[in-house]
Amino acid sequence: MLLVVGVAALAAGCGVPTPAAPTANEVLAKPQQSDLKDAHFTVTGKITDNGTTVDLVGDGALAYKPKLAGRFKFTTNVGGQEVTIQEISLDGTNYGLTPASPKWMANATAKDKDGNAFDAYVREKDGYPIKYVETQTGGQNITLTFDKYNTGETITAPPADQVQQG
Repeated sequence: MLLVVGVAALAAGCGVPTPAAPTANEVLAKPQQSDLKDAHFTVTGKITDNGTTVDLVGDGALAYKPKLAGRFKFTTNVGGQEVTIQEISLDGTNYGLTPASPKWMANATAKDKDGNAFDAYVREKDGYPIKYVETQTGGQNITLTFDKYNTGETITAPPADQVQQG
């Protein structure tokens, strides 16, 4: 890394133009600017709730075109029981399904309510996402690793009779 920084500084000092690093917003916009339609990912990580940390695994997908939407499903083990949690984000509404509710809960927010920091890795040659790592308040990470692209994934809202407004 020092060699790269030293070479870049030397090149800049000699009048050789060096490209500026892209901003975070520019990197995050690349998938929507590319020909990417959808991408599948696997989920791994740990979450902490009420002082208890649990491992989670699952999968999901993001649809980039014709409009941005996403879904994911993960499972974890709580007190010896497998628990499944699902989320869908579509048209500005987030839907969540947990074992605590027999119906999907609808919530119209697209913000990370916990203010968690994240790193996004995007392939330079075509703007496709590679990995997304969210660091939660307790230091645990949730990692989405993208593994399939343009498979025809579509994201749909749950049936209206299975949605409870939150």
